[in-house]
Amino acid sequence: MKSLEQLNQKTVSASGLSDVTGEVKVESYFSSDQFFYVKESDVMTLITYIQRAKKSQVKIENWAGDDVRERFSKIRQTVVENAYQIAGIEASFQGTTRQFQNRWNVQPIVDLIDHLLSQMSFFDQSAPKGLIGAVTPKFQSFYEIGWRILYALFHKDGLIVKPATETALAGYIWQEILAECDLPEGLISFVYGPGVRVGKFLLDHPGVKNISFSGAYETLKNSPLSLEKKYQFFFNGKNSVCLLPDFDFKTHMQDIVALFVEHNGRSVFSPTRLFVVDSIEAEFKAALANYLVTIPILKSIDDQFGILPLKSFEQQALNQTKRAFQKEEGKLIFENEQFGFFSDLANCSELYQNNLELPIYNLTAVKYVHEMAKWINNNSFGHSMVVFGPPEKAKKLILKAEVGAALFNPHPLSFKPITPVKMSGFGEVDRKIPNSFFSYCKTSE
Repeated sequence: MKSLEQLNQKTVSASGLSDVTGEVKVESYFSSDQFFYVKESDVMTLITYIQRAKKSQVKIENWAGDDVRERFSKIRQTVVENAYQIAGIEASFQGTTRQFQNRWNVQPIVDLIDHLLSQMSFFDQSAPKGLIGAVTPKFQSFYEIGWRILYALFHKDGLIVKPATETALAGYIWQEILAECDLPEGLISFVYGPGVRVGKFLLDHPGVKNISFSGAYETLKNSPLSLEKKYQFFFNGKNSVCLLPDFDFKTHMQDIVALFVEHNGRSVFSPTRLFVVDSIEAEFKAALANYLVTIPILKSIDDQFGILPLKSFEQQALNQTKRAFQKEEGKLIFENEQFGFFSDLANCSELYQNNLELPIYNLTAVKYVHEMAKWINNNSFGHSMVVFGPPEKAKKLILKAEVGAALFNPHPLSFKPITPVKMSGFGEVDRKIPNSFFSYCKTSE
C-alpha cells in the first residue's frame, strides 16, 4: 500500500490519484494546509464501470470459500498495519479524534472480517444478487464503504461505490487496499461526484439491480423507487438517550455527554434527543451546563476529547437552526459557536419531528418514565436508544420503545451494526450475515 502521506493536496478520481487539480476542494477541519480535490466521474465512465463490473462477476462465479478467505486475510492485514494512518486521515476530514476513528471506523472493519471468516460455512449457501450500487455518507466513511465491499465479496457480487465528496479519500484508501487482493479488474469500482448527479445515475440505471444507501433522508425522499430493484437504506438521526431516576448522572456525566459531543453525527448511534424525568430536570440541566462549559473545542486529531470543530458553512447552518429553536421558544441550556443544547420543544414542533443532523440537541422532561417511549415512538426516525438507569426500569422502557437496538449503561458506548426500523432504515437483514440482504421496495408506502 502506498504511503498515506502522499494523499495530501492530490486529486481523487475514478482512475485513482493524480496531481491534476479537480473540481472540488476539500479542506481538513484542523489545517488549511491539508486538503485534496475531487474530480467528478463523467457519464461514459459510469456506463463503462457498470458494464465492466457485470463481466467481472462472471469471473468469480466459481470462487470457493478459500478464495474469499485469502482475500479477507489480505485486507485484514493491510488495515491492521495501516490503522493508525487511516484513522488519522479520517479524523482530519471528519473533524474528530484519531482514537474515535480507530474505535468507530477502522477497528469495526477488522471485527467484521473476523465475523465473516467465522461464518464461512454459509458461503456456499449465499447466492449472488447482481451488481450493487452503493452511495456512502461523509461520516464513518471507511467503515461504510468497507462493510459493503466485504459483503459483496462474500456473496460474489460486483460493486460500484460513490463515496461522499467530503471523505472521498476513504474511497481511494480502499482502492489501494483492494489493489493488493488479486480481484478481477472492475469487480469493485469507485466513482466520485455529487449525489444529485453521480449518485442519482446509479439509483436510476437499469443495470444496477441493487442499491445500498447511507446518508440523509432528504437526499432520497423525492427519488422514485423501482419494483425491479432491491434496496437497502440507512438514515441517521432522532436516536435517543434516556436518563432514568435513581441514576448517578453526576458521576457518569462524561458517558452521557460523549454521546452528543464526541459522536455528533459522526457515528451510527449519534443521538439528537435526551429524555429526563421532571423530578431531576432542574438539577440535571445545571449539571449538564456546568460540565459542557469545561469541554474544550478540539484543536488536533490527537486530542483526547472535546467539542468537534465546524467549518464556516456548518456554523452558518447551526446559527440558522438556533434561531429556529428560539422562534419555537426552546429554552437554552448551553451554546457556543460549535454546539447547542436546548429544551422544551413541543412534540408537535416541526423542529422536533425533523431529522436534525447538526450539533444542536433537545432535552425533553416527562413526568413518568413510560412517557419517554411515547415520545420516541411518535416519530418516524430513530433506530436506537441508549438508557442510563437501574436495570429493571430500563428493561421496562426498552420493551416499550420501537427501536432496532437498545444499549444499557454503556461505559463507553461500543460499536454495533444497526437494525433498520421505521424510516431510519429499510431492507431486511440476514440474521446470520447482517446487512447483506436487500429487500424489494414497498412502493405503496
